[in-house]
Amino acid sequence: MPVYVTAISFSSLCQRAHAFFGEFLKFSAPTSLFFSCFFIPSMLSSVAHAYAVNQSVSVFSTYPSEALLQSCHSQQKFSHSPPIDTFNTNLCFEDAISPDSFINVLSESGEFNNLIPYGEGNDYELLIANVGAAPHEHQQYTTQFAEFTLQWRGIEIDSSLFDSGVETRDGDNKENADIGKETKRLISRWLQHVRQTGLFTSKYLFNALEASNYDVALQVPDTVGEFKKLDTQLFPDPFSGAITRYTHPEFEDALVDVTVYPFIGQLSITENELLPKQLESDLQRASATAERQKLTLAQISPASPYAVNSQLVGWKLGLSAASDNLPTIYATTYVFRQQDKIVKVSTTFPPDFSDNIVNQLIVKIQVPQESVMMKKVRSMLLDTQR
Repeated sequence: MPVYVTAISFSSLCQRAHAFFGEFLKFSAPTSLFFSCFFIPSMLSSVAHAYAVNQSVSVFSTYPSEALLQSCHSQQKFSHSPPIDTFNTNLCFEDAISPDSFINVLSESGEFNNLIPYGEGNDYELLIANVGAAPHEHQQYTTQFAEFTLQWRGIEIDSSLFDSGVETRDGDNKENADIGKETKRLISRWLQHVRQTGLFTSKYLFNALEASNYDVALQVPDTVGEFKKLDTQLFPDPFSGAITRYTHPEFEDALVDVTVYPFIGQLSITENELLPKQLESDLQRASATAERQKLTLAQISPASPYAVNSQLVGWKLGLSAASDNLPTIYATTYVFRQQDKIVKVSTTFPPDFSDNIVNQLIVKIQVPQESVMMKKVRSMLLDTQR
């Protein structure tokens, strides 16, 4: 039986958090291709999908928990008259339904965009254990039990037990078709649970990990000058935080995005150490893209401190990309620190135009306090440095 068990601890979460900030985000395609590649993450609802689960999900078979075994033994024992000694009659056999049967039914359900059996390296990992009547023994007792455990980067965020709801069956032979029906019934009950809880949604993940509640605690203005807020949404990763997009009623190319996310590091870190690093990756990605697309990249405003007022100082980076046959395109990014969060404001126009917008915007933003998740991560980081 393939077995995959990941230790449930914030150490793996912390390690993956470090790796995350070196990876590409997936971006939308607004008018400015250069800008979209590096500074404007996609609004997550902008594209409709037929799948209930769009994230890549690895699926594994694992050992049954004590809770699953106890659930099986208790129900099998007392659902028959006279009561049955389930430990001796082997009505709770591990993998009574083959792991591949579960994987096949999940794959055929049409609910998953990318289900990867026994695959490594995905954020979401689904572990399935099942017990029931031993194959070719006691075939009249057909109740099957399954446990579905969902992990995100090695941390358990949900575990659910289900039974097939079938106690006995007439006749002496259990056909493969019956096993298939019970597998589908178990999968169907878990998928219903997925829909009811929003198990694969960002909101569920943030709550499960005790990340910041951006829906409640993040405050951003509805308008900034002539720009109007389009939407605020969570990323599918609590280390990415939330994004708010502003659009202009007349100019489709004019976009302002505000991304708020926790920084990885101790709260004692200074702004002059913290903020420039937030712009370094933007410049590196922009340089790589400009080279691929044969664009001439220029730093019209090199990374440097940017003062909104005497109390609020951040950093700013202004870039332009030009070619012989296309209009010059611009991207200006500002980063500020509030509590344990980075507030990144990105625009699709030069600094001369965006400075005033950002000055009005940043003073009206309030971010959530340090989350329980980040307190645990920072504690882990501190321990590793000792």
